[in-house]
Amino acid sequence: MATTVSLRGKTKVKRVIVGRPIKRILSTTGNINNLGGVSTAGKVNGSLLAYNSSTGLWEAVSEINNQELNGGQY
Repeated sequence: MATTVSLRGKTKVKRVIVGRPIKRILSTTGNINNLGGVSTAGKVNGSLLAYNSSTGLWEAVSEINNQELNGGQY
């Protein structure tokens, strides 16, 4: 991502690069089962990932508990 910052017509910052770009993701490493901090054990059709503070993992669950869903105002 290139960013240009100008002050009174003079370029002060031409480009900022954060980190190292990822050039390629292989299907074997791009699988959610290979991510650290994620447990997909016990997954079934319709499961979603919920964070479990007791284990420190995102876990596959079919029921959600302790969530407050706010749909906003319409």
